[in-house]
Amino acid sequence: MDNLPTLKNFGEQLDLLKRLIKEGNEEQADFIAQNMYENYAYARDGFLSQEDANLGARHDLAEKDERIAMLEDKLKEAFSVYNADLQLFGKFCKALQYVNSLKSMADLPDALRGIAGELGLGRIAVVLDRELCKDIPCPEIPTFYLKGCMRYIDATLNDGPNRVFLGPISRMMRPDVFFGDPEVGPELGGSCFAFGLRDKYTPGRLIGLISIHDPSEDRFQPDMGTDFLEYFCSSVASTLIDVINHERGELLRVDVERITRHDLKTPLNAVINLPHLLLVGEADPDKIELIKNIQDAGYRMLGLVNRSYDLYRMETGSYRLRPERVDVVPLIKRIATDLQNIIEGRDSALKVFIDGNEAGNDDSFYVQGEELLLFSMLANLLKNSIEASPTGSPVTVNLDQAEYPLISVHNFGDVPDAVRDSFFEKYSTAGKSSGTGLGTYSASLIAKVHGGSISMESTKERGTTVAVDFDPESAQGGDWQPENEFGPGSRC
Repeated sequence: MDNLPTLKNFGEQLDLLKRLIKEGNEEQADFIAQNMYENYAYARDGFLSQEDANLGARHDLAEKDERIAMLEDKLKEAFSVYNADLQLFGKFCKALQYVNSLKSMADLPDALRGIAGELGLGRIAVVLDRELCKDIPCPEIPTFYLKGCMRYIDATLNDGPNRVFLGPISRMMRPDVFFGDPEVGPELGGSCFAFGLRDKYTPGRLIGLISIHDPSEDRFQPDMGTDFLEYFCSSVASTLIDVINHERGELLRVDVERITRHDLKTPLNAVINLPHLLLVGEADPDKIELIKNIQDAGYRMLGLVNRSYDLYRMETGSYRLRPERVDVVPLIKRIATDLQNIIEGRDSALKVFIDGNEAGNDDSFYVQGEELLLFSMLANLLKNSIEASPTGSPVTVNLDQAEYPLISVHNFGDVPDAVRDSFFEKYSTAGKSSGTGLGTYSASLIAKVHGGSISMESTKERGTTVAVDFDPESAQGGDWQPENEFGPGSRC
């Protein structure tokens, strides 16, 4: 194509060709004509090839445009599905908040109503094994005899890893069992999703059912995906079994405590009553004092046994304080007498100051509260402080009266780093072979129930001070909360 003449050259060749023919020079004319023909034949072939290439490119481009359009449609569809899944995931996350907030079976009806609102469900029901819920108060939650209803459950739920049902309610065997409602039958219409709740601690064991009904027959179809819904229902099952096990544990604990209190009273009767016989005819003042101390200790022990359940009520926030005007100075003296052996063994001393002055025999310091609780709180704090005090160092109790009483106990020891941040938590202890970690926890409960607060400061240079502030404002804004029997975060 590059050898083709220009239009001017082409015109000149035509003129030359005409002249040669006119002159009779046919041989040279044939040569020029043949050369022109070959050039234009070659050009024609080149143009035809180029046209074929252009047509092929245009076809490929059309196919690519079609593929791009198809990919754009798929991308839009995928984005739409992703966006819908994201919104659905957000709804399930909010619904899970209701599940995770369950603390007792009594909370379940409200949680189910909240879940139904978040997920836009017409009806949602949880039905549980009656034997599993035995003695647990959950009047609004329907129960059934699981073994007696297994034939209906097996006939309805599939045999997959997650036993579920999807489809119209008319295909559900005994919908009244699945919804725990005798009014629910096949004639209700609409579609259902049902899920078998499993015990995560006993593989394969069903503890009940969770069932959802929607008036639309298209809401739940056998071929729809239910990954989110099945995961959500598994989370419900996991939470429910934890709540049920905890409530059964609480019932057992209350029974054990009741039996223990009853059994402890029998030997305590001897501790309380035998001193009466020993006092008859006794003239030695020292022996009389010792016998009376034994008797007082027995009475205090009996009081603690009778009030042990009160600590549980303090943990759950159901304790009702009956305050009166209590002088804590005599309480501290009685505690000092009880701890005299420990004080002497550590070559220590217990000093009491009221508003900066050492307390005398006739001094008093009054607090509004319950005497037995205040005695227990001070006994725990003083015993811990004396045991933690370095040998030969005194323990000081400061009683300060401003608008509200403030009681602080100081010793020259420092709290180990391992328990400094958890000082008032249950079972927090270090360095004491016989320590249970309940003394400071009990003291913190008693301070809280009196409307005050408790705090601790400890350094190697200044020692440790535990302060109980009866100012109600000191209890505001604190993040400490009483734990239940199974530690932080467990359900009660």
